[in-house]
Order: sequence, then structure tokens, then C-alpha cells
Amino acid sequence: MVAGIGHAFAQQSITVEYTVRWTSVVIAYALGVLLTFVVVAFSAWRVSVLNIVAAVRNLPDAPRQSRRRWWWSAAIPLVFGTLLVVSGRGGAQAMPFLLGLSLLAIGTVPLLRAARVPDRVSYTFAGLAIVVVWLLPFRTVEVLVPGAKMDFSIWVVGGLLIVLGAVWTVIYNADALLGASMAMLGRVRSLSAVLRISMAYPLRNRLRTGMTLAMFTLVVFTLVVGITTPSSFIASANNARTFGGGYDVRAMTAPTSPVTDMTSALRTAKGIDARSVHAVASISYVPVQARQATASKFVDYPLRGLDAGFLATNHYALGSRAKGYTTDAQVWNEIAKGGPVAVVDPWIVPHRRNWTFAALTDMSLSGIYAEDPTFVPVPVDVRDPQTGRVTRFSVIGVLRDSMPFEMAGIATSQRALAAYGDRARPTMHLFALNPGVDAGRFAIQLESAFLANGVEADSFAKLVHDSVASSMLFLRLIEGFMGLGLFVGVAALGVIAARSVVERRQQIGVLRAIGFQASTVRLGFLLESAFLALTSIVVGSGLGLALAYNVVDDARRQASWPGVSLSVPWLNLVIVFVIVMIVALATTYLPARKASRVYPAEALRYQ
Repeated sequence: MVAGIGHAFAQQSITVEYTVRWTSVVIAYALGVLLTFVVVAFSAWRVSVLNIVAAVRNLPDAPRQSRRRWWWSAAIPLVFGTLLVVSGRGGAQAMPFLLGLSLLAIGTVPLLRAARVPDRVSYTFAGLAIVVVWLLPFRTVEVLVPGAKMDFSIWVVGGLLIVLGAVWTVIYNADALLGASMAMLGRVRSLSAVLRISMAYPLRNRLRTGMTLAMFTLVVFTLVVGITTPSSFIASANNARTFGGGYDVRAMTAPTSPVTDMTSALRTAKGIDARSVHAVASISYVPVQARQATASKFVDYPLRGLDAGFLATNHYALGSRAKGYTTDAQVWNEIAKGGPVAVVDPWIVPHRRNWTFAALTDMSLSGIYAEDPTFVPVPVDVRDPQTGRVTRFSVIGVLRDSMPFEMAGIATSQRALAAYGDRARPTMHLFALNPGVDAGRFAIQLESAFLANGVEADSFAKLVHDSVASSMLFLRLIEGFMGLGLFVGVAALGVIAARSVVERRQQIGVLRAIGFQASTVRLGFLLESAFLALTSIVVGSGLGLALAYNVVDDARRQASWPGVSLSVPWLNLVIVFVIVMIVALATTYLPARKASRVYPAEALRYQ
């Protein structure tokens, strides 16, 4: 898979190195063995407590009155749930708070059953409560837990519990699904009986059906969230004007032969009409070492110098501003004065809701969060690696996430970089063109006119297109990987169906003996698998879309992503799910065909 990603990205001039860490391989193997052991141990325990008579006669286990007090099963989740709720709220951590609420919901099940509330009501209440807890809008979570912090663990824990709650609800209300199916299709005489027999086995074996549903629903849920959420942010970033900060063309010069005054150079450049340019901006790049004033260690990070043209004409928006600055223009004007003030990229600013696995850089600020619209100015020390000279800047703004990677770093005015001499000469130039000027053609003219300076120019429209194409390529690969996992899981339905034919041989014989045709038996098995696959797709998709909407809605409220909206790749999802249904039916067909060929007399003699 990694080799395929590397080959695909090589066409986009992106290098993906194939690296294997044996610690990761060992951990993955150990987790697989541990999970297998847990499943086998649970199955062995279930076998060890089977009622012999019920097992021999293939009857459901009779409810047993345990000598243990029922309240232990309620007290443990209630106590731990309460502790997690208190701990999460006190530490402003959303994950333990929501997990605690889920445990409280689980703890109510024994209480309701002890009060002789039917199992359907008990488990449905707990299941719906768990689903509602984990699908609460993040703004509601912030009300319940002020300043709540979230990280990637909430996806893992939340995904498992959402699926658990949904499966509980579906399994204990499956007869209602049967009733709805009968209401819609029961008038068709050929389907009335087969619908009942296709649902009878799943309803009778709730544990097995629930485990199967949970497995497929979890994969579908992960697939929908993993595709829809990135697609929404990629679609939002597909805006050349926002990405370019109001400029149309970006040009990079060789560090050894920069163009110091691009505005003057354009007037004498051959093949370029200077009147087609509305504004020119230049940016310097100086590699330095930086740290927050309260930190002890310097790390490598770029320092960028912004010329007067950039500070006067750019439209790059800020996600956060220091207190005392009410508009972006005030921040840029303050930097234009040449004082020790700067703006930084959003990648060094922590998030309360951190959905990434690791930081993009070693540089990091504290005491400020990307979700906050205002903050107290943050002092940052910048050290010249050649002279050791340290300059302190005050961070008064944070750029939005929609900025290009070339803007990463600590950005201040070029006047503030006078001490760096020729090292601070501009090497990146931005051009805002007049209406009607072709940006792609102008970029080619720049490269031709400034060939001696090693200029490489591109329109921001092309840069955005390439960036989005690379992101979508990676997303498609991940989509294919998760879809492959879903297909493999659905193929397991064939194994389940094959085993089911053996277990239900006598039942099949009885059905044939009372007049069911072979085609009816075969259709019953196919409908049973279709029920499992379709229920998993519908439930997993609904839960995934709801969670993806919460993520996008939360991002929309932040200054960094004001225009993001939910973008669902319906076509891709429909194609995947249609193929899944076809695979599910195809893998079940052979066992169903085998079941339909069972002779009644032979099946009824089967021991």
C-alpha cells in the first residue's frame, strides 16, 4: 500500500519514503494476537456456561438467577462513570467526560431490568443515550465542559461506543424492522413467508447478529467519516483567491540571484507589459532558530520578511489576533511600522480539538489556542545561527489554515530584518494582475524574462489545483484501503452463511417438509445477508454523516475555516456500497444454493 502511494505521489513531485519500523510491526502483531485471544476467551467462556439440555435441543438459554447481587453490574459502571464525568469536567477533557456519560447510560440497564422494565426498553434507552452523547454538537460539549480539549482518541472511543449504542438499539427493535418490512412488502405473497424466515434467525440469535452488525457498521462508519470530513476541508481549500491572498501568480527566484526590486525590474523586463500588473509583493526567507520566550530550547524555523507592497495589498486573513487589534488591517499596519512584531502560521499554534497524529514542526507556542479569536501577545525569541544574535518579537496574529505552505514561519516586516543584510533579500514575489490578464500566460512570461534569475512561476489557480489533486489522490487511496477492508469483512458473510447452513440443517429440512420450495429457502438466506449488509450500511452511514457534520460545523465556527461546509462524495459512497451489497449477495449465494438443495428426509435424519 505504501509503495503504491509512493508511486502515485511521485507523479505529483511528492516523495513518500518506504520505511518499516519493527516496533510498529511487533505492536501490530501483538495487538492482533491479543484481540484474537480476547475473542476466543470470551467464546470459550460462553461455551463453558451453556445449559446442556438447551444446547443439545438447540434452544435459547433459559435466564439464570445468579447468586451475585445484580447491583454490582450497575454499581461498577455508575461509579466509574461518575468519576470520569467529574474528572473530565474538572480537567476540561471531553473524552473522559463523554465516556463517563456513556458508562452512566450502560449502568442504567441493570437498574431498569431490576425494576422489571422490558429488555427492549432498557437497551433501547441506553443505546440511544450513548448515540446522543457522542453525537452532541461540539458547541454543546463546550457548554457542558468549558474549554473542552479533544484529540484523536475521541474518534476511537467515540466510534466504538456510537456503534455499540446503535447496534443495541437495532437488535432490540429488529422485530419492528420486520413489521415495517412486512407492511411494505408483505402484500407480495411470494415474499410474505420468506421475509419472516429470513428475519427469524437473526432475531433469535441476538448476540451473533449484534456482533456481525457491529463489525460491518464500524467499518462503514469509519469509511464515511474518513472520506466525508477530509473531502469537506479539501473542497473549502479549493479557492485560488483565498489561497493566494488576493494575488494571482507566485514566482520564486534562485537564492544566489534574487531580484531585489521586482517592481522596477518589471518595467524593463522583455516580453512583459508592466501595466497588466496591479500590485507586486515580495517576501524574504531567512533560516533561523526560534523559541517561545518561556521555552529553553531553540529549534530551526524560518523567518520571513514582508515588504511594504505585501503589507499594503495582501488579503491573507488572520484566524486569531492579539488583544487590542480588532481588524486584520490593524495587524498588518502595525507590522508595516517596522517594529519587533510578527504573525505566525497556524501549524505552531495548538488546538483544543487536535485531530492530527503528530505536529508538523518542532516549533510550538503555548498559552494560545487556534480556536480563540483573541489572545495575549506571545513573545518569541529568534536567534541568528551565524552570529548568535537574539531578537525578541511579539506575535500579534495567526494566519488561517487556508494559507499556502510557503507562508509558513514567523513573518515580520523586511525593515525588521535589516541586521541580516543580503541574507534577507526577497526570493518570493507575488503578483496581483488586472482583470482580463491570463495568470498562466503571465507566469510563463515571467520565467522567460527572468531566466537568468532562475525564476519559477505558477498561477495560484494551478497551485491550488495541484494541491487539491494531491490531497484527493491520497484520499482516494485511503478510501480504497478502507473499502477493501469493508469488502473483506462482507466476504465473511459467506463464511457465516456456510456455517449457518450446517447449524440449521434440520430447520431447513422442516421448512422443505412443510412445503417451502428450494427457491424460497435460497431467497431466505440471501435476504438474511442483505438485511445485515443493508442495515450496517444505513446505520453506519447515518452515524458517520452525523459525526462528520459535527466536525465541519465546529470548524465553521472557528476563524480559520469560516467557509467550510459539509461535502459528501455521494457518488463514491454509493458505488462502494452497491459493490458491497453485490459482494454480500455473491458470497452468500453458494451457501444459500447448498441449503436449497437439502432433501427433507436427509435433513430430518441429521444428527
